[in-house]
Parts: sequence; structure tokens; C-alpha cells
Amino acid sequence: MTTTALPPVIVGAGPAGVRAAQALVAHGLRPVVIDEAARAGGQIYRRPPANFVERAAATLYGFEAARAKAVHAAFDGLRDRIDHRPDSLVWNAQGGVLDVLHGPTRSTARVPHGPLIVATGATDRVLPLPGWTLPGVYTLGGAQVALKFQGCAIGQRVVFMGTGPLLYLVAYQYAKAGARVAAVLDTARLADQLAATPAMLRQPAVFAKGVYFVAWLRAHGVPLHGGVRPLRVLGDDAASRVTGVAWHDGREERRIDCDAVGFGYALRSETQLADLLGCRFEFAPMHRAHLPVRDAAGRSSVAGVYLAGDGAGIMGADAAEWAGERAALALLADQGVAVDGARTALLERKLDQL
Repeated sequence: MTTTALPPVIVGAGPAGVRAAQALVAHGLRPVVIDEAARAGGQIYRRPPANFVERAAATLYGFEAARAKAVHAAFDGLRDRIDHRPDSLVWNAQGGVLDVLHGPTRSTARVPHGPLIVATGATDRVLPLPGWTLPGVYTLGGAQVALKFQGCAIGQRVVFMGTGPLLYLVAYQYAKAGARVAAVLDTARLADQLAATPAMLRQPAVFAKGVYFVAWLRAHGVPLHGGVRPLRVLGDDAASRVTGVAWHDGREERRIDCDAVGFGYALRSETQLADLLGCRFEFAPMHRAHLPVRDAAGRSSVAGVYLAGDGAGIMGADAAEWAGERAALALLADQGVAVDGARTALLERKLDQL
């Protein structure tokens, strides 16, 4: 067995990063875990601040409550066996060193690294439109952060706009929390959704959740409009705030009053760190994006750099957990540590099927 002088570093403490850390610890290593958030969980399982009144997991995470609790518990059980560095943003990588900004004062630090697992997650895909810089316009992810992290809505009468699964999930979460959702404006046409249905049925549980969210919103009187073309966010220049949204429904221009907008066009991988590390990229047709190349185990084109989770391709939280563990096992194997071949094969099979 060979070892490295420097401990492995994991960037990101979402589902992928947590499971990667768990696998490394199980094999006797003490990884450094750097995360931009104050508490582990990532965006999907984001935890409120430690000094907040605890809210029930079912309220925060809905159908994913059990998985969220499992990820949180797994990370909490690792605290004494990892070097956790929260509130830390990696902004550069060069020469085997990560440059990090830490805490509210943004103090700087340099972190030398050995093997590196990049689990940077995803961010909103947005397209600009007139009025998108007005106060009260948020990405879908930003609107979700406000609800999960601070327990507040972005407005009193909110329009959600764009397309993708997150659109309906966030609208559902807001309406379920008691916020007033003025409308959901989906740029996808019904024909597009029907054409995608056979492929979506390969993941029946995910498909069923989506159908449930849409049905619940309709049953609770939330207007849903498909095939729209967003035109502009309306605003009061004097008060500098959102007052409504204008869109085209295929026949005419329409408007709706609101005081906040959440919008986005599905998610995109957060690949900046992989790029800084020199990873090779290729265009991925399924994701409609250039993504860092990796093998089935998560190895990138750069020796000692491993990619896991949505940062290497949008696959969802379940896949992120499997990919995080698989990348950690690849790291261990490359360091000469014996790993369970049956487990690695199972993880690769599950990821391939997904």
C-alpha cells in the first residue's frame, strides 16, 4: 500500500461530498472537507443555521426528508474524524494548492492538497430578460435557499417562471409553506412534456413526484401556464421593485401582478473548479453543456482529481451519493488500498442505469 504525504481533500459537502468523506474515513483516512455553506447537506438538503428553531425534516425536505436526515446523520457522525472547513469558498487552484476565502470577513488561506474530490454541485441556469436585475427577482435556487435556510419567502405574491423539475418543486414548496404563488409559467410546451414521458417513466418514482407536484398545485388553485415566452419583468423604477411579469402565450401578450419572481431553466453543473484544475472538457449532448470528462469511477483527465455529483453532470441527489462513494473508492484504489470490488461494480451499475 502506498500513501500520500498530504491528506485527501473534498470540495463540497452535499450528498456526493458526504458519502465520499464517509468512504475515506471507513478506510482509515482523515480527509479535509471544504464547503461554502455553514452546515453540510448541499443545496438539496440545506440545513437552517444552527441557532435557528429546528423545523421538522418533513417540512423542509418533503418527500426527501428521510434521505436528508440520513445524509445529515452520516456527516454528523464524521465530525471527529475529518477536518471540516465550513464557510469556505475555493476560488483558485494552482500548483497543488487551493486558495480559499473563509468566513464573513473573507480571510484568505492556502490549502495544499493531495488527491482531490471535486463535488461542487449545481447552480441555476438563467437567461437574462428585461427587468431581471430588479430587486425581487431571484433564481429558483435562490428562492429555495430563502425558504429552507431562513424560513422566509422572497415575496408576498410570487411568480415562478422557466422550466425543468425545479420549477414545480419550488412552486410546490412555497405553496405548501403557505406563500401565495401567483402563477407558474413554464416555457416547455405540453407536446414537449408528452414526448419526454417514455424516457421519464424509466424513473417511475421521480416521475410520480413530478405528477404529484403539478396535480397538487392545480388542486390548490395555482395557475399553471405552459408554452410561454417570457417577455420582461415589470417594475416600478421609482420604488425599484418588481410589480409584475409579462409573457406571450402563443397568441397574445399577457401580464400578471406580483412582487417577486423566481426563475431558471433547469440546473447546470458548477464546473469552474474542474476547469481551474485543468480537467479536459467535452460537449455532453444529454446535458447540453461542456462537462469535465470522467470515467465510470469518477477519475478526471488529471491524475489525482476525481469528479462526483452534479458538478460533473446533472443526475440528482441519489446519483450524487453513489458517485461520491464511487469516486472515494477510486481514490483509495489508486493509493493502493484494497476496496470492495462488488461494491464498486454495484455503484457503477446503479449510476449507469440512472
